[in-house]
Amino acid sequence: MELKEKMDKKLCSDSDNDMGINIIEIKSITVKYGDYEVLHDISFNIKKGEFTSIIGPNGAGKSTILKAIMKNIDLSSGDISIKGKSIKEMSHKQKACIIGFVPQEFSISFDFTVYDIVAMGRNPYLAKLKKSKYDDNKIIEESLKKTNTYEFKDKYFNSLSGGEKQRVIIARALAQQPEILILDEATSSLDIHHQLDILELIHSLNREDGLSVVTIMHDLNLASRFSDKIVLLSKNGIVKQGKPSEVIEENVLKSVYDMDMVVRENKLLSYTEIIPLRIRKSKDNKDTKVHIICGGGTGEYILQKLYSERYKISCGILIEGDSDLDLCKSLNLDFVAENPFSKFSEANIAKNKAFINNSDIIILTDVAVGYGNFDNIKMIENIRDKKIIILHSVNRDFVSGEYEKILEKLVKYDNVKYAMNLKELFNFLSE
Repeated sequence: MELKEKMDKKLCSDSDNDMGINIIEIKSITVKYGDYEVLHDISFNIKKGEFTSIIGPNGAGKSTILKAIMKNIDLSSGDISIKGKSIKEMSHKQKACIIGFVPQEFSISFDFTVYDIVAMGRNPYLAKLKKSKYDDNKIIEESLKKTNTYEFKDKYFNSLSGGEKQRVIIARALAQQPEILILDEATSSLDIHHQLDILELIHSLNREDGLSVVTIMHDLNLASRFSDKIVLLSKNGIVKQGKPSEVIEENVLKSVYDMDMVVRENKLLSYTEIIPLRIRKSKDNKDTKVHIICGGGTGEYILQKLYSERYKISCGILIEGDSDLDLCKSLNLDFVAENPFSKFSEANIAKNKAFINNSDIIILTDVAVGYGNFDNIKMIENIRDKKIIILHSVNRDFVSGEYEKILEKLVKYDNVKYAMNLKELFNFLSE
């Protein structure tokens, strides 16, 4: 037997059962397209049995890393080892015995059946002019059954839906009997039902069969939910890597994605989830101070929009448990909070008055006004030296007409604008 054939046989049959070892080592790789450097000095490891997601904005080089691992692109410098062997010394056949690849989309012009497509996964094991020594039919059928595609094994591949096609391509990859499964945005063209369907399949293969998984993910919540490890890339390289709870952090993600978001624990599914808020606008409003009187969710949209446009915001007085207060806390805004069923304390009134006096603009939302929050209104009724914008409200007076009396008084003054809707409110704000 020739040396090359012996090496192919060894790499195709060896399976290291020790979980926790590095099955892939990426060592200071740099990749260029012509003179353009896509990746510079990138290093990280993937352990055997680990579910690793690579995330980051477009253009960060995520797909280039996968191409480098698959030997589909040349390295300008550095090296990648798979099971301790440099890919530079590894044939494509050797690589195919270890790694199964699932692309974003797979198209074929000929009418192959599903069985034919999955059977293609056995090609790395076919010796030249020799029959395979493995029970290929059994392996193909097992791959079809694992992916729930056995029932349409005789259908033509091109007649299937997008989700069914992806399952077939995963079955083809499993027919290679790989130790590593690499997916390049394999769910991005699918609806949420089929995204979850595919990821649950991959996750079960990872957990039950010990398959090491490396995938590119754009959905941060799905990456956080299914991954053991996340590698966060930007155009400047690796920003952070580690467990989802270590990488999915507000300050880190805000900087990389240039947007505002709230990160919190999903107690139902036990993972760190991301709630995207708004893209941060480039408007230079950081010196304009706006105080917002709101409550009961009436300020949520206004708070988000003004925060995204970089206004300096204060808010109050709000009751603990109010959704507007929760948003203020998430966005790290200045606010004054009071306990439920309590009269506003003198200290909180003084703190709120200081925010009001320090502001350039005051916004009063269409919050319902009762005796519990009426002091918020009384604090602004005699202000004449700064712009006040009042959002039109109907039947929001629950203090026996006292709130309406203050509104009638305020709208007579030149510094007060009465907005009939949010569009008018934001127009008045920018005047």
